[in-house]
Amino acid sequence: MLNEAPKKKANKDYSHPTKWQYFMRTQRELWRRMITPYLMYFFMSLIMLACQAIENMWAQIIIGVLCIGAGAFFNGHLCYNYGILHYGFYVSGELHRRNELFGIQSGGDHRPEKEYRPWKGFVIGLFIGVPVIVLGVLSGRYMNETVGGSFAAIALVMFAGWAIIPISWLRNYVPSLCKPSFYWSILMIILPILVSGIFYILGAMSDKRKRAEETERVNRVEAARAEAAKEMRVQTEEQRRKTLQSKKKK
Repeated sequence: MLNEAPKKKANKDYSHPTKWQYFMRTQRELWRRMITPYLMYFFMSLIMLACQAIENMWAQIIIGVLCIGAGAFFNGHLCYNYGILHYGFYVSGELHRRNELFGIQSGGDHRPEKEYRPWKGFVIGLFIGVPVIVLGVLSGRYMNETVGGSFAAIALVMFAGWAIIPISWLRNYVPSLCKPSFYWSILMIILPILVSGIFYILGAMSDKRKRAEETERVNRVEAARAEAAKEMRVQTEEQRRKTLQSKKKK
């Protein structure tokens, strides 16, 4: 008995998701993009936490600010590149949609959830701050009441020290103020939201500008080539006319 040829799997069309598929795929893409920036803040927080053992107050604050700045720098650099990447998907998606208007089927493997949208960078920043929101709420609500509140505060310091350690400086070094609540740590998520959103847009605009410059350069080359071809034709016609005139004189 002859073996039947294995059936080829039909290529999955990713370029036409349903609304629910598009929503879920977009969420997965944004959560995936927040992981590395969050880890950058996490590693900088560990360094900042270790530096809190220094007895000098100003050394703690200066090194802590530098660590937060380094985390924000890596955050901005990564989101800048995300903007470039997503803008490339956006250009590709526009091309596929234009082809479809003319009845040309293309881009079945295109992923519209990866296309550039200005709001995506801000959402990535919000997702980076989700651990701060969760742990900040638990710490602020249950601190000094239950053991769970203390564990939440410790977790907040360990996993999002960049958000709570600056609040601890106020608690420890500004006694004239009432002790700030751990709820105030939630305000620190403004940092990754703004950094992620702004640099994501800047990355996309940078790629857009480079593409426009490349298109302009290609157009100039084509125009110069057409002008050279035109001049060559004129010269050829002129030479041909002079040749005919010389033959007539002979």
